[in-house]
Amino acid sequence: MSDEIQPYVVYRVEDDQMECALWQFQDGQKALALFLSGDSATLFKESANLGAEWKIFCPAKDALLQLLKGCHDAGIGYAVLDPDLEKAKRIFHIHKILANVEKQL
Repeated sequence: MSDEIQPYVVYRVEDDQMECALWQFQDGQKALALFLSGDSATLFKESANLGAEWKIFCPAKDALLQLLKGCHDAGIGYAVLDPDLEKAKRIFHIHKILANVEKQL
């Protein structure tokens, strides 16, 4: 049995760069916002007042790994699952996810 999820992300493209929705911890650290469904991603997009340029998609596993690597390289150390404006259901350490993927290769 696999415990993998296929999350959705909220993103926009600006100046040929993809920008994903982030969530902020109380201490100021940022985390990549991931969602279990398109509906929860839409609810977040609306509650955060993100504009029409923000889209939702469910990336393939390889694209998701590239996204996580890009976040890690940009200094974003966490991803959160189904966040709202105050809390998230689960917090993931991006470094640990990438290390586990490397072990499996």
